Amino acid sequence: MLDVSLKLLCTRKSGTLSRIIREINLLGLQYQSHQINAGDEQTEFTIHAIGELNCTPPSLVELFTAFSEVLSVQELRLSRDGKEVEQITTAASETHISALERLTPAVLLAAEKRLSRIIGPVASFIVESNATSSRNAGELFTSLAEELNDQGERDYFLSIIKNND
Repeated sequence: MLDVSLKLLCTRKSGTLSRIIREINLLGLQYQSHQINAGDEQTEFTIHAIGELNCTPPSLVELFTAFSEVLSVQELRLSRDGKEVEQITTAASETHISALERLTPAVLLAAEKRLSRIIGPVASFIVESNATSSRNAGELFTSLAEELNDQGERDYFLSIIKNND
C-alpha cells in the first residue's frame, strides 16, 4: 500500500478541496487528511492518502495540473513501508489498456492524450462528452474512433486497447 502526499497550489475557488478528494478516490486512493495554508489569493493544500494508485505519478501530476483551480503541483511524494518510491507499476502504465477497464481518470487522460495527438486540443471536450455514454475503456475508445475520418488514424487510436478475448 502506498502513502501519498500531494501538495497543490490552488485558487481560492470554493469546492476545490472536495473536487480534489473525489479525484483522489477515483485514482484508487483513500483520503486520510489534509492541511490548508490559505493566502489572500491562493491556497496551498497538502493532501495525504493511502492505497494503490491506478495511474503513474506523472499522469497524476498531469491530471491535477489540468484542473482550472490548480495553479501548480508543488510536490508529490510516494512511500511504501516508510521508504520513498520513485516509480510504480500500474495497469494503466502499461502500453495497452484493457477494453473492460472502468473509466478512471487515468483512462480518460490516456484517451485524451492519444486523441489530442490526432485532432489537437479539442480532444478534451470530445472525450468528456463521449465518456458519459461509455461503460468501459473499450466503449469509450470505440466511440472516439468513430469521430475520426481517416482509417489509419482510427487504427492508431484503437491500438492502445487490449481486447479481453
